[in-house]
Amino acid sequence: MGQEQLQVIRRADPAWLSQVLGIRVEGFEADVIGAERGFVSTTTRLRLRTDPPGCGPAAVVLKSESANPVFQGLSRKLRAFEREVRFYRELAPPLADQLPRVHGCSDGDDDHWLLLDDLSELRPGDQVRGLSQDEVMAVLRRIARVHARYWQDPVLESRPWLPAHTYWFTGDFSAVLPAFERDYALRLGEETMKLIRAAVASNDAIEAALRRRPWTLVHGDLRADNLLFGGSSADPVATILDWQTATRSLAAIDVVFLIGGSEPVAERSGHLEELLELWHCELVAAGVDGYRPQEARRDLQLAALRCLNVCLRVYEFLQDPAAPPRVALLNDTELQRHAAAALELRAHEALDALTG
Repeated sequence: MGQEQLQVIRRADPAWLSQVLGIRVEGFEADVIGAERGFVSTTTRLRLRTDPPGCGPAAVVLKSESANPVFQGLSRKLRAFEREVRFYRELAPPLADQLPRVHGCSDGDDDHWLLLDDLSELRPGDQVRGLSQDEVMAVLRRIARVHARYWQDPVLESRPWLPAHTYWFTGDFSAVLPAFERDYALRLGEETMKLIRAAVASNDAIEAALRRRPWTLVHGDLRADNLLFGGSSADPVATILDWQTATRSLAAIDVVFLIGGSEPVAERSGHLEELLELWHCELVAAGVDGYRPQEARRDLQLAALRCLNVCLRVYEFLQDPAAPPRVALLNDTELQRHAAAALELRAHEALDALTG
């Protein structure tokens, strides 16, 4: 594949790679990976030819902005690359054993890229297929350590690039609701639609409630397509990628987003309580004090209300006639999983508490 077809890697010439890596790169072969998985970025594997052979990594991964104008616009609105680059520079060091090594990153406003270790030996998660119960448990163990490390840590408040409670699914979706209801009411059922309508109407109250709860570092897009797995299928080890939507917010958002968006309903049936208990126990074991199980449950219900916005945001994405088939299937699947999770978590109890 020639570089004329890969506009997003136009800077990846041998001289540039040599400078970034501190070795002599004579050439490389490039392949775009995950083309239908990463929405706000493009990821390219570069297989390197070095002099002498073997003096550096055999391959690296270059992550840069999406060539899709819709997702590039979303990326810039969210300041996604600034958030991810700053995350790796300023917040990732204590978490280094859980993350890919960073070989280099951009430092300008108009040139956004990260050069990372190639982890192609690991198994990628698949959002459409979904995650197994064991895989979800592995991710919860990982993310709980992140949550615990930065639980109410003032260092997060001192980072101006890290927004509070800002997600790609934040917003007022009242204008989208009628069309959404027309297309999905029959499939989701009246109980679910009643909850979605109430959550949209209570958007400001939900936002205010989030801001009153304990906060930490939150991934913000914790789903199967942003995960890699090592180990066996029965005992997987998770690596969490794509920190472009990192935010300071309610930890339970990550939990609900993961379970609600990535674990098929049939797979999590009968196991939801086990997952929630695991996450809370991992937090406590990692040093989070005074966070009672009943508080965690109410936070998970509040998070489920906020994650109902995902249903409406991805419905907007579904209106793009140019969306590849996998993206359309992914959005439709994610929408229905999140709606089901809100019912399973009895999110209406948190809504009743907000609205009186």
